[in-house]
Formats: sequence, C-alpha cells, structure tokens
Amino acid sequence: MAQKNSAITLKRVTALLGVVALVLCVIMAMHSLKGTAMIGCGPGSSCDNVLNSRWSAVLGVIPVAGLAVGIYLAILLCLYFVKDRELAPIIWKLLLLFGGAILGAAIWFFILQKWVIGQFCKYCMTAHSIGIVVTGLLWYQAHKNCPNKWNPVFGAAGLLLAGCLAGFQLLTTPRVAYDHGMSEASLPVLKATETPVMGSPDAPYQINLMFDYQCSHCRKIHFVAKEIVQKHPEIAFVQVPCPLSFACNPYVAVSGQDQFAGSCELARLALAVWATAPEKFPEYDDWLFTPEDPAKGWYPRTIDAANRKAAELLGSEQALFEATRNAAISAIFSKSFDLFGRTTMQGKNGIPRLIYKSQWIIPEVDTPEGLMEILNTVFEIPVTY
Repeated sequence: MAQKNSAITLKRVTALLGVVALVLCVIMAMHSLKGTAMIGCGPGSSCDNVLNSRWSAVLGVIPVAGLAVGIYLAILLCLYFVKDRELAPIIWKLLLLFGGAILGAAIWFFILQKWVIGQFCKYCMTAHSIGIVVTGLLWYQAHKNCPNKWNPVFGAAGLLLAGCLAGFQLLTTPRVAYDHGMSEASLPVLKATETPVMGSPDAPYQINLMFDYQCSHCRKIHFVAKEIVQKHPEIAFVQVPCPLSFACNPYVAVSGQDQFAGSCELARLALAVWATAPEKFPEYDDWLFTPEDPAKGWYPRTIDAANRKAAELLGSEQALFEATRNAAISAIFSKSFDLFGRTTMQGKNGIPRLIYKSQWIIPEVDTPEGLMEILNTVFEIPVTY
C-alpha cells in the first residue's frame, strides 16, 4: 500500500510540475504571437531580447514555446490514462520519448542563450529547469512501473527529436533579424553636432544609434558598428544614449524593480566626458562596454567604477562634478527620450535601435556583414561590407 501511495504521489508531483511548465510555455507563446507584455521583461532586458530573438520561433512563425505547450499537454494526457493497465506499456514509452524531447530541448536552448544570444531569459530557464526535473521523474517512474530493455531507446529517441529541432533551426533560422517601423512624420533625430558620433561627423549616411550601457545586445552592436565605420567612412553612427531606467526615462513603465537601475548615471557620466573632453570619449565609451574580467564574461560597469574612470580621464573629481552639470546632457536626454517614445510600438520596444530618416529598426545581428545587410535592405544605404 505504501509503495502504491508513493507511486501516486510521484505522478501527482510530476503532473503538477507539468502544469506549471505548461502555464509558463503558454505565456511565452502568447508573448511571441501577440507581443503581450511580460512581467519583469522590459524593453532591452535579457529576457525580452531572448523571447524576441530569431531563435524564439521556427521558420519565424511557430513559437518554440508553442511546441513545448503541445508536449506538456501530451504528457498530462498520458499521465491521466497511464492507470489503464492495457495502455500503460505504450504510454510509459511515450512518456520516455516526451521526457527525452524536453531534456534535449532544454540543452539546446541553454546552448543558444549561453553561446549564441549571449543572454538568459528567466522564464525560459525556469521552464527548462522544471522540464529537466519532469524528465527525471518520468524516466524514474517508467523504470519502476514498466521496466523494459527498450526503455533507453525511447528516451534516446526523444533526445534525437530535440536534436532534429536544433538542426532544423540551424538550417532555417536567418543569420539576421530585425523589427522594423516607419513614421509618417519626420523623426526628431539627433545630429552629429549634438551628441557623440562614431565615425566622421561629415559622413553622408548618419544613423542614430540608441543604446543603454547596461544592455548586452547594445554592447554587441557597439563593436559591430565600430568595425563598419572603420571600413566605411561614408557611414557614421550618431550615438544616442537612451537609459531604460524609469528613474529618468518617462517612457519606461514604473515597476517594482528597476532592471536598468544605474543606467541614467552611466549615460550621464559618458556624456559628461564627451562634453568636457570629446577626444577622451571613445576610450570611456569602449571601457563601459568592455568586461572587467573577460574570463567571467561581460557585466555592466558599476557606478563607483564608472565615476573613478571618468574622474581619471577628466583629471579630478571636481572636474567630473562640474562636467555632469552641463546643460547639454539634459538636452540630449530630452531629445533621446522623445525619439524613443516616437519609435516605440507594442511588441517592438527594444534596443539597440537604429533610426534613419523616417524609419527605424531593432536589429539582431552578430557581424558587421549582417548589420550592413539590414542597412542595405531597410534604409537602402548603397554600401556593402
């Protein structure tokens, strides 16, 4: 009797965890399809970038979270009917298969987040963690309730299914992706004389680049843009710091936790260095986007470290204090936030954001060639990398 009660408890725990994972996957799938807001996933955040990445859907249409919804529904259905003795042998084999698929998918999407996207989504990682536990419980129960020499084969088949998904995504997912918007009215873009510029201020093609010093994807675009202007002097990126902290950005909704706390201070320090010693700004700009310890990966610079570096470049803390009071900084913030507000749409509110004339894009690229491809296609800039 005790053994029977234990088996029932394990099934109930497995089903409960499956329901939790199912709900998370439904929420993520709805976000992918409708662009609905996700709690704790503001524009430019890691989870927002992951959930809106080109890897979040198959063929750009079917949310991968939607595929997970189907698997978890199948698992719950199987757990309901597994008590039927005639069906149990087949159902346990199906559960082994589904468990393998969940485990394989968790491994694949961890690899994507770690080494391809370079960011982690807390919703995804929670769902994957639960999925791994569910897989362990399913495999354990299948071994106990329906031992068979072929059981490992069904588990391996599930892993193979996940491998097929990974291979299909690798073959069909485009190397570049972007959200695109257009305004009927002219946009209040900033000029190279008003804010820092990457490249020549006289370049014929000047593109506004909105970014946040705590945004990891902005860091990637920063160095990609640097490579482009070094090779093509006819292109320049007008740098438009746009902190995503609601402490200073009126277009960021106030929530319980400021995911970009400190962004306003980092942007103000950068602009203070530019306004006072523009020749030293590129060094400070790169430093803010460079990891303190490359072995540990990139993390945003702390306010204290950024203050020390800025004071060092300007000669003293007093010089830095006076520089941060420059009226030009507030003027840049005002225009930046206005531009951010005018180019923000539901489901297309992330950064980095590139604005040229009346169009803007939110790109997802890894190489200069990829970014140039987008600039050619959307902005019709006749330059190839």
